[in-house]
Amino acid sequence: MRTHHMSLIKTNEITSLLLIISVIFILPLTLTYSLFSDIQGVSNQQKIEYATQLLTIIAIIFGGLAVSINAYFTSRLSLGVDQSVLTKHINGVLGWDKNPAININYKQPNIEEFAPERFSKAIEQLGNEKIETRFAAIYALERIAKDSPKDHWTIMEILAAFIRENAPVRSEDEDEVESQESSKLPTDIQTALTVIGRRDSQNDPINQKLDLRNTDLTGADLMDANLSKAILIGANLQWVNLIRANLSEADLSEVDLCGSILYEANLQKAILPEANLQGVILRKANLFKAILYDANLEGATLYDANLEGAILYNANLEGAILCDANLCGVNFEGSNLQEANLIGSNLQKAKLIGANLENVLLSTANLQEANLQEANLYEAKLQEANLTGTNLLEAFLQKANLSGANLSQSEHLELEQIELAIGDRTTILPENLQVPKHWR
Repeated sequence: MRTHHMSLIKTNEITSLLLIISVIFILPLTLTYSLFSDIQGVSNQQKIEYATQLLTIIAIIFGGLAVSINAYFTSRLSLGVDQSVLTKHINGVLGWDKNPAININYKQPNIEEFAPERFSKAIEQLGNEKIETRFAAIYALERIAKDSPKDHWTIMEILAAFIRENAPVRSEDEDEVESQESSKLPTDIQTALTVIGRRDSQNDPINQKLDLRNTDLTGADLMDANLSKAILIGANLQWVNLIRANLSEADLSEVDLCGSILYEANLQKAILPEANLQGVILRKANLFKAILYDANLEGATLYDANLEGAILYNANLEGAILCDANLCGVNFEGSNLQEANLIGSNLQKAKLIGANLENVLLSTANLQEANLQEANLYEAKLQEANLTGTNLLEAFLQKANLSGANLSQSEHLELEQIELAIGDRTTILPENLQVPKHWR
């Protein structure tokens, strides 16, 4: 329609111009006739010859002018048509709407409109036998989750289900067979974990949790992964890299984390009852109010970690390193801290009722107002420890080293307990107790 309109305009312009030329051409003819008709002394034959010559010259001039003008407008009209055709061709190649009126206000289609088709194709490829195809499908799903926030959580649940189905915890017999073969985590499982770990958690629905329970993720790389509030009950996380990982409020009940690295990991309010944390590195980790009752932390490194308000009831911390750790208000009731290193740690208001502190290192530790009732402190190293206001009711202090320790204002401390301990003149005792004679 636009081309036809342009052609009509150009045609009208040419017609008007030709009319003007015709008028201009007729005018000289009239003037010529009047001029030669009034000349005296010239024969009619000569008048006709002169007029014919003059008219021929005028005709040549105006003819050339008409041809030039016609060529000019013809070229402009052809150019307009060619441009219109070229525009239509480009629009066709780019897949734009064929309606020129729509093309004028063309808008890029919403990418979410193509999500269902891409989604279906990626799901189909996720079940492919070739690991390369599954690998590509996982990344395709990640792209859809980013482009279409409404599909974000569905995709995360699909990837979690994919991991559960393809990496379940093996039985003991299967584990023995697997140990003889390659124990490397499959590429597609690692890729799915990576995608889940770096997802935009702001698109997670409220009160929804990732379900990765009973999965075997041995040797996985989850550095900086976001697994907050994830359900990992019974999962195998041995030798996993969890440096700076976010596991806050995650359910890690009965999880095997033996040999894993959780340096600076966030385990705030995490649930870890009966978890195996043997030999785990938790240096500078945040375990604020974490639940670790009956957990195995034998030989674990918790140097400079924050365990304020954590529950370690009946936990095994034998040989664990808790130097400079914040253990304020921690519940160690019935726990085994034998030979653990708590030098410089803050045990203020900690509960150590019935705990085994045999041969534990508590030098320079702060035990102010801690509850050590019935605790076993046999051969414990309490040099220069602060036990001000500590409850030592029936605490067993045989061969405990109290050199330089401050026991002033300690509660329920009896002479019989002191006589079993080792101290010297630097030990500060409550005012009601005398220094035993055998002390140096």
